Amino acid sequence: MRPGNEGGPAVEVPEDIVERIRTLCLALPEVTVRVDGSLNPARSTAQSFDIRRRWFCLLVAREGSAGKPIPLLMLRAGPDERDALQAMQYSNQEVAHMLRSWGYPQLADEALRDLADPVDLDELREWNLRHGLTRDDIISHMGGSPESA
Repeated sequence: MRPGNEGGPAVEVPEDIVERIRTLCLALPEVTVRVDGSLNPARSTAQSFDIRRRWFCLLVAREGSAGKPIPLLMLRAGPDERDALQAMQYSNQEVAHMLRSWGYPQLADEALRDLADPVDLDELREWNLRHGLTRDDIISHMGGSPESA
C-alpha cells in the first residue's frame, strides 16, 4: 500500500485514462457517474457510468505483479453490439504481458510463439482452452470471484 493511503486502495486507474473514458461516456445523453470506493487494497475505486440507474461502462484497476495499476474497462452490450466488440484484436505482446502479470511466464512465451499478431477474441479463447486456461482462472487472477461473474 502506498504511504499516506492507509485504508484506501493501493492502486488507482491512471488519471489520463479516467479522463478519456469520462469524456466519452459523459458525451452521451442521461449519463450519470457512480464512484464506489474499494475496501480491497488490490482493487481501485470503481467508476460506473450509468444510464437510468443501469451501468453500461465500468472502469476499475487491479494491482499488477509490480505494484502498478492494470486498468480494466468493462462494457455492457446487447447482442448487436457484441459482434463489434468481439471483432476487436489484441497484439500477442499484450496477451503475453497479461499472462506474465498473472503468473504464467511459460504460457506468455508460448503466446508470443503461437498466436497471430494481432489476435481476435475468438482465437484467443480457443488458444486459452487448448492450454488449460479457463475463464474462471482469468477472473480469479484479475481479483474477482468466478462464482459472481
